[in-house]
Amino acid sequence: MRSVELSHIVLSSPELANMILETLESYSADEYTLMMKTFGRLAKKYSACGSRHTAGHLGKLEVHTAAPELYEAVMKTPEKKLAGPVQTTFGYHIYIITHEDPMGDTGIDGITGTALGAGDGTL
Repeated sequence: MRSVELSHIVLSSPELANMILETLESYSADEYTLMMKTFGRLAKKYSACGSRHTAGHLGKLEVHTAAPELYEAVMKTPEKKLAGPVQTTFGYHIYIITHEDPMGDTGIDGITGTALGAGDGTL
């Protein structure tokens, strides 16, 4: 499981979703910042989600709060790669993972990688 931040645009029809996706895909990889500005403007204007007020930014994606279809698609998508449309009961989502936290042991539970098991040389 990954820890990602997500921005999305929710649209009511696949035709509109594809048109917006085409517009955003016209930017090259070098134009990521410009593409994200356009993404935000399009989210504010067209998105059917309340996240339109934050330029489509949802924040961290949580497994039980997102539509299952969207969550599954997001988990397969690389960071900073525009993707979609994904159909859910809310509409057609165009999305991008804007940030991914590195996964690792935080030490919160007191268990580290070497503390598991009975120790070296035991069965």
